[in-house]
Amino acid sequence: MKLRIKNSISIVISLFFLALSFLALAADFAPIKVAVASNFRNSLTEIAANYTVQSGQKVLISSASSGTLYNQIRHGAPFDLFLSADQKRAQLIEQSALGVKGSRFTYAQGQLAFWVPRQQAKVDLTTLKQYSGRFAIANPRLAPYGLAAEQALKALHLWRQFSYVQGANISQTYQFIESGNVEAGLVAYAQLLQNPLLKAEQYYLLPAHLHQPIVQQGVLLAAAKQPEKVQQFIDYLISAEVQALLREKGYL
Repeated sequence: MKLRIKNSISIVISLFFLALSFLALAADFAPIKVAVASNFRNSLTEIAANYTVQSGQKVLISSASSGTLYNQIRHGAPFDLFLSADQKRAQLIEQSALGVKGSRFTYAQGQLAFWVPRQQAKVDLTTLKQYSGRFAIANPRLAPYGLAAEQALKALHLWRQFSYVQGANISQTYQFIESGNVEAGLVAYAQLLQNPLLKAEQYYLLPAHLHQPIVQQGVLLAAAKQPEKVQQFIDYLISAEVQALLREKGYL
């Protein structure tokens, strides 16, 4: 009888350690969950694919406006890394219990462009000043590119000139213009460069002094179960190799 009990205990102990092994193995293969501002989604998708090839580590991407993602994180969304399109929200997360202190970093700086895809003549600042009608921008309360758009138009004394169609994020704003639902608007320059049909005469790159710099920052989240793996991905994101790629994609 005692032998059977000992054998049963041994089996239970063996199963326990086997379960721990499986959990550890599952953790090793768990993807890094990244919440990223919509303007950077396509670039991050390419970067993440390259990283997976090099490291074997998978990256799971969720995209929305920075404001929307910020609210999701505050309400417990299980992300490992937050890539905002501004400094403010990354800083707020870092300073709260939701972020890791000292982990905030800059990964890109965005540029804003005035886009009129169906314009026949060269698009420039005069085109913007003479434009009238519906005008697409991202929601300034949710999207840093929308806030930059508002700042730039106010600096040019054009804020009251247009009838606005606001996208929930800069990607939706881009879609409004691309689809023809809105003739013109302000979008991320990096988005335009991803368009294979883009012509140089269709857009005007706004001078950076018209708005606050669109400094895009990220922060490691306290909820990350494997922060060292997330940090390795962060190191890759800010490496010279990736930063050179981002400059080609329209970021500063």
